[in-house]
Amino acid sequence: MSSEPTTGFAKIFYSRKLQDYWIRRFVAIVIDAVLIGIATLIFELFIFFATVSTNVSFSMPWWGMNSLTFPFSAGIPLFLYSALTEYYYGFTLGKRIMNLKVVSGEGKKPPVNLAFLRNATKIYWLVLLLDIVIALAMTKRDPTQKYTDTFAGTMVVTQD
Repeated sequence: MSSEPTTGFAKIFYSRKLQDYWIRRFVAIVIDAVLIGIATLIFELFIFFATVSTNVSFSMPWWGMNSLTFPFSAGIPLFLYSALTEYYYGFTLGKRIMNLKVVSGEGKKPPVNLAFLRNATKIYWLVLLLDIVIALAMTKRDPTQKYTDTFAGTMVVTQD
């Protein structure tokens, strides 16, 4: 029997390097989410005030000042922003600030289909959380990958 931890959660508990890595990833997604959240809020306020001042109603139910729909209306732009910036540059602004980048199995920027696949869970924060928790709860796998990174064959690496 081996006493070495087998799940990602167990490895994080013992590895300072892995703790630092996931803190960087967390801060990076918070930076990106705040950036996109502010942009989405400004856009939704514009739509709200345009609707109120002109009495024109937009028939898009996900728009509007609603705490239940805001995560989706911000999640879709976050998903698109993350996928496209990782495809074009290999990182988002948050990842760049935290010295992280996304690479494919060949060590290059991910192709567009893989960038979209690995970011699909960013559409809603709870799905993103599950993506991370499921990956870290599994045994005998790379503890630096989200579950969708496994499917996409991508990884987030440090640029230090």
